[in-house]
Order: sequence, then structure tokens, then C-alpha cells
Amino acid sequence: MTRLEEQRQAVSYALENQDQRISAVEEQLSTSRKHVEEQLQQVEKVEDRVKEIVREELQGLSAGERCLTAIPTTFPDRHSGVVAKPYPHKWKNVMGHLSYAIRKHRTHK
Repeated sequence: MTRLEEQRQAVSYALENQDQRISAVEEQLSTSRKHVEEQLQQVEKVEDRVKEIVREELQGLSAGERCLTAIPTTFPDRHSGVVAKPYPHKWKNVMGHLSYAIRKHRTHK
């Protein structure tokens, strides 16, 4: 075998080896791409579900706000059937305490 033939055979072997490595890398890339696409689909499903949950919660909250605004200013007394205003004495006490605290704070400055 001449030197030229040996070099051709070595180059041919190196190219064959390189082709095999390239094929292996392409296969790994293809597998990785499939995994990434599957994960992306799962993320999109989760994202859609989260949007759906948030939408349901917001609808529930806005429905709750509508219910709160529909509450009358007076509440029926369950025991006597008499309609009474909601705890007016407590507000008077709170306002009295607030005004007392404000006056006390102003005089101690």
C-alpha cells in the first residue's frame, strides 16, 4: 500500500467516524427538541388552567361584590321579626373614643 492510499484510507475512516458522531448529535437534538415541545405543551396547558382559575375567581369576586352592594342598610332581627339598624350604639362609642383621643392628643402637644 502506498503512502497516498494510506492517507486516503485514514481520511475515509475519519470522515466515516465524523459522520457517525454527527448522526448521534442530530439524534440527541431531535430527542431534546421533542422533550422541549412536550414540556412546552404541558406549560401551555397549565397556563390555560391558571387563566381559567383566575377568571373563575374574578367572576366569583365580582359576584360577591354585587351581593355585598345588594345588602340593605337595615337587617331583620331573626328573633323578633323587627327590622333594626346594624349596631348604631357601637359606632357612637367608637366615634366618642376617637374624638376623645384626638382632643387628648392635641392638649398634650
